Amino acid sequence: MSTTVPTPAPTVTTIRPVRPHEFDAVGDLTQRAFAAGPYGHLPVSAERRMLERDTAARLRSGTVLVALDADERVVGSATLLRPGTPEARLARHDEAELRLLAVDPTLQRSGLGEQLVDASLAEARRWGSRAVVLDTGALNVKAQRLYLRAGFARDTDRPVTAYPNIADLPH
Repeated sequence: MSTTVPTPAPTVTTIRPVRPHEFDAVGDLTQRAFAAGPYGHLPVSAERRMLERDTAARLRSGTVLVALDADERVVGSATLLRPGTPEARLARHDEAELRLLAVDPTLQRSGLGEQLVDASLAEARRWGSRAVVLDTGALNVKAQRLYLRAGFARDTDRPVTAYPNIADLPH
């Protein structure tokens, strides 16, 4: 028999909105996290690379939360978007949209992703959102499990056409 050894929980001192001097660190982290994921072997389009790097644009469409370790390094981030903004693609009238949840690859499976999802849901409640929507690729089983544990359910009535070559699963 064998089992995987869980990654120790990071010493996260703060989850808060991003500050301008952290934009590059968030972009770097997002690219590293997605490159380490189940689609990391695929070519990345210029549009996708810009989405991952342009923290300021995402911030203009909602908020970007960061998780900082004890040394104040960005080790996680999550983007929460308002409906009808340039970076949102799923959110409707009274919903918020969670996108680009990223955790440092060395800290994945530590519970940090759950903390960022919880912080995002709390922020959406402060906005008065009725629901939070997201999508994730069909191969991203770890993320799907995280979102299901957080209370998300698949929404088979909502079409997703963001990446025609990847089967997305709306939640």
